[in-house]
Amino acid sequence: MSFKKQRVTVLGSTGSIGVNTLDVIASHPDRFEVFALSAATQVDLMLAQCAQFKPQYAVMVSEPHARLLAEKMKQNKLSVQVLWAPDALEMIASHELVDTVMAAIVGAAGLAPCMAAAKAGKRLLLANKEALVVGGGVHAGGARRRWAWMADGSLPAHWPAPIRAPCL
Repeated sequence: MSFKKQRVTVLGSTGSIGVNTLDVIASHPDRFEVFALSAATQVDLMLAQCAQFKPQYAVMVSEPHARLLAEKMKQNKLSVQVLWAPDALEMIASHELVDTVMAAIVGAAGLAPCMAAAKAGKRLLLANKEALVVGGGVHAGGARRRWAWMADGSLPAHWPAPIRAPCL
């Protein structure tokens, strides 16, 4: 049986959930490929992830971290495009080439890229409840269209419908 490879954006790739997501992707290279990664401050780990997965984009939260990563990419002859603009997370979450977005960003900071992914019709894997709590009404509608998934299998008490946890 032949599967179309899923192109995945991992928001928060250097955190524990992001690292575990990349382990799953690495274990199934015939099913998944990394389209984009994002991180806050861990430049060296992001560099290593980019060397291994060769995404098209790497997004860092701040300009200084992005510039440092870009310099290290150049030194290591990696052709990953490094971004840091305010809307960069939304762009990699909603890009036309992305199939699935793993949202593992801590806190409400993940709301905007989750909303962008939802509006673009991407399969959205949520690793935290903050995006649901802050943007619950919008996400509830998307869940009924089968794009919102809680990666840890838990839900807020007020969530309107059961959602099962997928294996990417």
